[in-house]
Amino acid sequence: MSRTARKNITASYIHVITQGIKKEYIFKQESYKMKYINLLKRIFQEYNHLYLLCYCIMDNHAHLLIYTENMTDLSKLMSRVNTSYGIFYNKQEERVGYVFRNRYYSQAIMNEKHLYNTVVYIHRNPVKANMVKEMDEYRYSSYHEMKSGKMQKESLDLLFHTDTYLEKFNWIHKNFIEEDILEIQEKTTSNEEIEKFVRNFCFHYKVQIKEIGKNNYLLNLIVNQLKGQYSVTNKQISEILRIGKNRITNMKKALHL
Repeated sequence: MSRTARKNITASYIHVITQGIKKEYIFKQESYKMKYINLLKRIFQEYNHLYLLCYCIMDNHAHLLIYTENMTDLSKLMSRVNTSYGIFYNKQEERVGYVFRNRYYSQAIMNEKHLYNTVVYIHRNPVKANMVKEMDEYRYSSYHEMKSGKMQKESLDLLFHTDTYLEKFNWIHKNFIEEDILEIQEKTTSNEEIEKFVRNFCFHYKVQIKEIGKNNYLLNLIVNQLKGQYSVTNKQISEILRIGKNRITNMKKALHL
């Protein structure tokens, strides 16, 4: 992908999932879904080097594919979006309290295949949930915007790397398999599989294993991804990353994993 080469470790394609507290249906009405989409678009415009590439708003959660050159700004943006929506939702529902889970889930995209699998995964969510039969029947995803060319040009360029993107757009939705993007294995993952993931992570972020434990951002990111994608123990992570198991345990509690 042409934009993955970068000057620092903070630039990434990120798959973000934000969910209602206790899996509540916080986007249950059409107007609620549109409110969240409009908030996303408005607030994204206020940040440089942050682009919304793809999205789908379901009844109790939302999928976003984001390009960011600064993870701190991404955290700030998501906080602003969800806080604003939370105020709106509580007012509409005449309720008080938290609306979203404390922390959104994020997964770094590791290569081009992963990127396009994620796009298809996001757009096919309503089909898999039996809400519609075809992707183009669902109004609350970026599928229609992409197909009609209404998405922001910078977002389309970052995603497809061509001005004539429609052929590529249609091809990936016909040929890419979206399964296994977020599936968690039923049995404990082997150390060999985890070590392979860690090597790919280090290659992607251009760091060594020993540097991860010294960088809270990297450590949070890799623990988040490992817990999200694999059935893995704290002992396995601590041994492979060469850090204390208690540190992983405390981080797991903080991330609600």
